[in-house]
This record gives sequence, C-alpha cells and structure tokens, in this order.
Amino acid sequence: MIVRSNDKDYPVLKDKIKRIVYWIFGLLFIAITLSLVVNFFTVGDKATPSNKNEVSTVTKETEKEVKGKIEKTKEVTKTEKPPQQAKGFQELMVHLLYKKTIGTIIVNHFLMYLGLMILYLLFLLTQKDVSNLKVAGLEVGTNQDVQAEFYRAVEEQKSKFDFLTFWMREENRLKFIRSTDIEHRTFLGFLSRMLEKMQEYYRDEWNINFSFTIYKMNEFEQSNLPRKVKKSAASLMEEDKGLPILKENNLYFHKNYLIYKVTEVNVRDATDIKEYMIVLSSYYSEFEEVDGILISGLSALINLIYIQTTQSDFIVYLLQENERAGD
Repeated sequence: MIVRSNDKDYPVLKDKIKRIVYWIFGLLFIAITLSLVVNFFTVGDKATPSNKNEVSTVTKETEKEVKGKIEKTKEVTKTEKPPQQAKGFQELMVHLLYKKTIGTIIVNHFLMYLGLMILYLLFLLTQKDVSNLKVAGLEVGTNQDVQAEFYRAVEEQKSKFDFLTFWMREENRLKFIRSTDIEHRTFLGFLSRMLEKMQEYYRDEWNINFSFTIYKMNEFEQSNLPRKVKKSAASLMEEDKGLPILKENNLYFHKNYLIYKVTEVNVRDATDIKEYMIVLSSYYSEFEEVDGILISGLSALINLIYIQTTQSDFIVYLLQENERAGD
C-alpha cells in the first residue's frame, strides 16, 4: 500500500460546527425523553388544583336602631362558584404547565419535541447554500455571471486534459522516466510519482489539495474506508474511468473520494496480473467526472511507460550478457 497524505487538506470547519450542533440536539432530545419518563413516574406526587367549587365569604356590617339605640351587626354571606375554565391560548398554556396529569405531561413534552424539531429543521435550512445551483459539477451563484462561470469551468477541464497531453509528449515522457529513481522504476513507483505530479499541479493551479492511496485489492477490501466507497467499486467494471464519490451532508468529518482500479501485467509473464485500487480523498474539494477521466488516462500512460521501460531494461540486460559471454 502506498500512501501520500496532503497536510493542507484538513477537515472542513463547517463539518466541525455541524458535529457540535448535532451533539447538542441529541442531548436535548435525551433530556426531554428523561423528563417525560420521570414525570410519568411522579405524576401523583405533585398536588393539582382542586376541582371543588370555589367558596367566597363576604362580611357586611349593618346598623340597626333598637329602642332608640343604633346597634351594629355583621352579616356573613357565603357563595359558591364553579372552578373557572381557562380562556384563551395563553391561559390554557399556563393551566397546562401548572396542572400535572398524564394528559398534560404528554401535551407538554409533545410541544417540547415539536419545538426541538422546528429548531433542527431551521438549522438544516441554514446548512443549505440556497444561493448556489450546482449541476454536473458546475456551480453557479445567483450573484455571479453565469457565462463567466461556465467559461471558468470549461477552462479548468481543458487545463486538466492539458496536464495529460503534456506528459504524453515523448520528450516529457522521457524526462519523467529519467527523473524517477532507479529503485522506483516499477509500475507502482511510476504510478505514485505521476500522482504526486498531479497533486502538485492541482495545488498550484487551483489550490486543490487531496491525498491518495494505492491499495492492493485485498488491502482495499479490508481497509476502514466508508462502506459506500467499497460498494461503489463494483461499478468500475462498467466504465474505464475513475468514479467520484461525494460525501453526504450528514456525514460530518467524512471525505470526498475518487476511486479507480488499475491493472499491472508482468511484461515477462502475461499470466502474472495484479490489480490495484487508486483512492483519491479530500475534505474540501469535490471530485468531478473529468478527474476520473484524467486518472484513467494517466494510468494508461503509466502502463505504457512501465512496459517500454521494462522492455528496454531487459534488452540492455541481454546485450550486457552477450558482451560478457563474448569476452
């Protein structure tokens, strides 16, 4: 397994914030659920308002003249009033909060769940960039010049193909072979070196940083990559190009991936075939279809370089052996 990590590719800050908010909502949900359970078990412990009629006592002082004298007396009047029902939404809410029955507990906690759900939906809404429209890898903002953005995307794709065309030229291909260390003049050595060149090009041209790993197939299957990435590998049999796999919005701290399966055939033994999985990954940048085509083209170029180099080295080896035999 060959790993080339990019130190400039860090987890997105928005993902960190999203993770914290998810934890907060989770804790609030647990708190409301615990409150619901506790209130169910203690529903009989709290006194509730009496359902009896309300008795009011009115004391009235009166004066009476008895035998020429004025006497003061008190009259006590008692009246009973039925309990008043809550009127209006505000009074009803106060009544529900004060009174504690099975029904009010359910209503109160339902309102808490509803409020939490509304806050969660509002948070999800803020995570959506509604001012941008992204179609087939082309992102167009409402305040941007659509035509200028289209030309930018086309120019970027052209530059990626120019990178492949540059290394396909014979003089550049020979320069690449000579610059590769002798101990790395293997299929994987050439492949990893070319992917490093691609890393540098993406960084210098568009400030796009990604890491890459070259797995043997058994290493790929046993790796800790997301299940979605491993399952998507089966679709590589249909088309000979890299497959972009974008992370889902709710998968914080996950990466965007691009995978491509490449085959190495031993020049001296055609039955000796090895398969590898190239995995590009990035927190910040999303891979597009053109990146998959570029990976396919570079892999084919590396296969050609490896075959030519191996054959040339073998011919040189035979010539040297013949010279030794002649001496």
